[in-house]
Amino acid sequence: MIKMELPDKIPFDTSLPVVTDLINRSLLQSEKTIANMMRHLSASKGKQYRAQLLLAAAADGDGFVSKDALTTAAAIEILHLATLVHDDVIDNSSTRRGRQSVQSRFGKKPAVICGDYLFCKCFLMMADISKRYQDRFLDVAQGMAKICMGELRQYEHNRDTSLSVMEYLRIISGKTAALFSLSLYAGGVLGGSEEKDIRLLTWLGFYIGMIFQLEDDCMDYRSDLATAGKNVQKDITEGVVTLPLIFAIAKKPQIRSQLQNFSLSPEDYQAIISEVCSLGGVDMTLDMADRYYGKAVKVLDRLSDNKKRTLLRPILEKVKLRNY
Repeated sequence: MIKMELPDKIPFDTSLPVVTDLINRSLLQSEKTIANMMRHLSASKGKQYRAQLLLAAAADGDGFVSKDALTTAAAIEILHLATLVHDDVIDNSSTRRGRQSVQSRFGKKPAVICGDYLFCKCFLMMADISKRYQDRFLDVAQGMAKICMGELRQYEHNRDTSLSVMEYLRIISGKTAALFSLSLYAGGVLGGSEEKDIRLLTWLGFYIGMIFQLEDDCMDYRSDLATAGKNVQKDITEGVVTLPLIFAIAKKPQIRSQLQNFSLSPEDYQAIISEVCSLGGVDMTLDMADRYYGKAVKVLDRLSDNKKRTLLRPILEKVKLRNY
């Protein structure tokens, strides 16, 4: 793996493009047998919220971030990319970020190997850094395990129209929020934060991750492909029960029988989607996202580091105000 020379520290405002370059270099410097998939992935640009949060949490009082933070931010985004590739295989998704998914273009088996390869890339990038933070490695490993368990719980509850609100929140606390939490935890550690602030940053990441996923659930019911950059109105057709549907079923239990094991025509699915919206399922989910936003703001205000608060707040607002 060819290393990219990095300065000891750079301004936060110029750090994200460097992370993007690190990601692209890592993807493109791959073995020939997997190079086409890596090129395909490198052309797909996400918002990189997890990297942004890590970099902001890692910034010092003068607004500079270290090369370790840059490398870890790139590794976290590659880890996220790995989970997306595997998600698309599990969900049989044809698009991702507005482009053809890896599994759709190259096949399921190559996509699984691609996801595994991305995990390895993540570990390779963090290998040297982990030596300097050996006492933190267990926390990182536990965070990664939570992500896997969240995905497994979602799979176990596929087509489960009896899924409760609390059970669903437990699923997404691992599936999505754990990586946001890990990103801010890592940023706090790399930025030399006090233990109190590291704990606060970890909770902030959790709340931001919950907001992100709940609003993502709403996009699936209200957005189109051009806005969301991914398959929309697909959760329900694939048997993925999310909070808008859970809330709608609580108001109208007959929806369970309407779903008929999720074997419906496109027209019938569209009718149920419209019903979920009219019953307030989406609005109630957004209300819950607002409650997590309130918690996030309170945690953010408790941070002792004013510079980190200043850098993190706009990212929180961007996550909360995503268009859908």
